[in-house]
Amino acid sequence: MARMRSPNFPGLSLEGAVKFVKPVWDKNRRVLIAREVAAKDLGYTGLTGRSMKVLGAMNQYGLIENKPGGQMRVSKMAEDILIGYPEEVKRAAVTEAGRTPTLFKAVYERFEGHVPSENAVRSFLLQKGFTNDGVEKALRSFAETNRYVEIYGVSESHGGEGDEGAESGPDHPFQETLKMASSAQKHENATPAQDGGVTFWSKGKLDFSLSSSGLAVTGKTNSAGDLRAFIEKLKALTVLLPENDNTETGGAG
Repeated sequence: MARMRSPNFPGLSLEGAVKFVKPVWDKNRRVLIAREVAAKDLGYTGLTGRSMKVLGAMNQYGLIENKPGGQMRVSKMAEDILIGYPEEVKRAAVTEAGRTPTLFKAVYERFEGHVPSENAVRSFLLQKGFTNDGVEKALRSFAETNRYVEIYGVSESHGGEGDEGAESGPDHPFQETLKMASSAQKHENATPAQDGGVTFWSKGKLDFSLSSSGLAVTGKTNSAGDLRAFIEKLKALTVLLPENDNTETGGAG
């Protein structure tokens, strides 16, 4: 019996794909190069299965352009994300890239441009023929990409009252995480992390940063109230982290 495969989806979040495209841009700008050269610029030995998944994810976000004969180059959209000026150019490019993958575009079309609830996306992916494992990986990539777009992209209104199949209410973790990430960036004490993530400062003395490299927690407090509030924020972030610590690029490119 043939092994079931999920439809294609980006094996990296947009944040991860942007991090990978940067060294290719740094070394080649928008010059046409062989895909094998790009793989080596990323630190791989060549066109291995893993490097192909990374390049595939970059392609799905529109960060690279594949050309005949195994050639490729960094896209104008990726250039705008990395060095776009004025800031509106960069933010527009981030938003466009986040909605470029075919699967993500289908989700937005299904829910009329809104970010639906986690269960609504899961149901949609199952209807699309995803395996259970594929659903969770695609859902994580989708959630992390939306978080990145909410922080660095064009400000848009999501989650209207008319969302079919979407869950509403302030206690839904999938939507609350996106809102918290967006609002925290606007807070005077929220700062970008060195690797492209965001450092969130709590009202007490505890703080944490969330990026593609993981979640880091530091600080101290003597207040039980601060600790309880901090724990609730951490719980909301569980939808953005894998169930184990195995780093993988996920689905097909």
